Amino acid sequence: MKVTEGLQSRKQQILEEAAKLFRNYGFKGTSLQQIAKKVGMEGPSLYNHISSKNEILSHLLMTNARIFHERITEIQTSSLGAIDKLDRVISLHIELTVANPDAMALMLHEWAHLEPAEKQEYVSLRDCYEREFQSILEQNIAEGKVVQMDVHFMMFMILSTLRSLYAWCAKYRDYNRLELEQNIKQGVLKGILAEG
Repeated sequence: MKVTEGLQSRKQQILEEAAKLFRNYGFKGTSLQQIAKKVGMEGPSLYNHISSKNEILSHLLMTNARIFHERITEIQTSSLGAIDKLDRVISLHIELTVANPDAMALMLHEWAHLEPAEKQEYVSLRDCYEREFQSILEQNIAEGKVVQMDVHFMMFMILSTLRSLYAWCAKYRDYNRLELEQNIKQGVLKGILAEG
């Protein structure tokens, strides 16, 4: 194994264990010493891989926020039909949540602990994502693909389900990804799809 690969995998281990600790105890309630202990390191050795606890939080949150923004922009500007765009957005949430439910759990509240500049970027990316999501829903309503419903309530209902999926994924690790995706789409879309 190359030295850079070893460092990268060690940093990834730190990020994954930190995400679990942040999720269980909160960012403020987790110390660097706890993170170091979880990965079997002495506290000072942690600084060979990361500069601060804030760097860990930034990586966990901003990586997903940027991916969400980039991917929903691709979906929204694609030539897909309205209902296919909605289907892809749901798949995006499932994909990122299954990949790392602990990091996804942090996105709802822990962003408040980001440094000011990154907090501003995070909120901007989140707001942009929600505007794009709302636009996709409005397109579906306009084309009669989904029932006539207040778009803000519809978005709240769908995102509440998708944003809390991390809790299910963390509890039930031995599941079939495709079956999970099928069940979620059926559950989420069943109540809003227009008949016919």
